[in-house]
Amino acid sequence: LKSLKKLNLTNIFFINEVAIKKIINSNSLVENYKVFKKYPSELNIEINKTKFLANINKNGKLYLIGSNGKYLDNNYSVENIPYIFGNPKISQFLSFKNIIDQSPILYSEVKNLYFFQSNRWDIKFRNNILIKLPETSVSKALKDVSDFLFEYNLKNIKIIDMRVKNQIIVNE
Repeated sequence: LKSLKKLNLTNIFFINEVAIKKIINSNSLVENYKVFKKYPSELNIEINKTKFLANINKNGKLYLIGSNGKYLDNNYSVENIPYIFGNPKISQFLSFKNIIDQSPILYSEVKNLYFFQSNRWDIKFRNNILIKLPETSVSKALKDVSDFLFEYNLKNIKIIDMRVKNQIIVNE
């Protein structure tokens, strides 16, 4: 708001829309926004805040990843979001999260995500079950794991390995 006030918004006809968009886009907490001119003298700006999706360590500094695809300084108290180990691009993470969201797996139950240079992911849940996913057919693997856990409800499972096609390998 302070940056917007510096634009000297005295006359609605001379508002510099590019400057307003630049200021709003520079804030990493903004998911999306709308700017409305309400004549004769009002400017309305509607801003939606980004959702915090995960924690990640980049170059020794802890960041949050927002649903807007930006890194945010970890100055906020956010509970129950997973920590990402590895170095994925934000687009890779958002794509993977989208796959999880479309699967029967609940993202809220994810404790940690592990990204490997081979573009493969592992998921560790809050109940400490680790799922090792394949590089391809991740959606199918998540559905198969969900079906398997629902059907067999096994106790003492620590690792479920889905990396071998058409096999579910369980380690206790």
